Amino acid sequence: MRILDKSEYQLILPVLIENARTCPTFAYSVAESIIPGVVFVDDLNQPSTVLIGTNNGIYFIAGNGENTKLNHMFFDFYKQQTAGSGQRFTLFSATRSWDHIIRNLLKEEALQMNRYLYKFNPRKYMEGKKKQLPVGFTIEEISKDTIERSTNFNNTYYDEYWDGVTNFLKHSFGFCVLYQGRVVSECTAIFMGQSIVGIDIFTQHEFTGNGLAYILGKAFIDKCLKQGLTPSWDCDVKNVSSLNLANKLGFENHVEYSIFVRKKELA
Repeated sequence: MRILDKSEYQLILPVLIENARTCPTFAYSVAESIIPGVVFVDDLNQPSTVLIGTNNGIYFIAGNGENTKLNHMFFDFYKQQTAGSGQRFTLFSATRSWDHIIRNLLKEEALQMNRYLYKFNPRKYMEGKKKQLPVGFTIEEISKDTIERSTNFNNTYYDEYWDGVTNFLKHSFGFCVLYQGRVVSECTAIFMGQSIVGIDIFTQHEFTGNGLAYILGKAFIDKCLKQGLTPSWDCDVKNVSSLNLANKLGFENHVEYSIFVRKKELA
């Protein structure tokens, strides 16, 4: 595997676009240098296999999987990255063929999990019902102030996924609901690239059932559409509440894909 310089990242876009149906947003985000990361390829001149990762240990592998030597180099890289205890290594797979390759390489090292990636349907979204905030609740765009008050999408969150609050606010946006000055529900962009924005939503447990996630999702998607951006939704296949919310917000025609999570991370 060869490491690309940032100035060469555009070389991998054909491989990412070819696998667009399962390509996670963070891969585009790294490729466009919106967030820091690393890009490995099989060939510096004409890459056919790509391994792209964020600084917090999330990776995506795509392209030609028939190069046995390259696959073993990937396994060596995996062992190197996970040598220290607590090191995160979450691998997004592009295809079923890659699922098979990864299972054979990692064997009992990682747990395979299935997720759905949805396609946004603007027409279906526009047919969705409008819902008002309950009395006493207010909605604001996410800012440095609301991030300071958040217990979930806080400074640590943006440090992990965006390389800091400043970088997030420069490139993206989000909305939150406040109750008596407390941030109780949030909808933010977890990643952004290729004009695609990945959605992340969280509501404090005692405030669920008030439709806050739906209201925030609508506000977030409305801003995406105004800015010519495409919202993206993905979640675990067993996350029923997320699946239902995706449907209400105009997402459909999901494709199933796999991620592989280092078992020590789940212990």
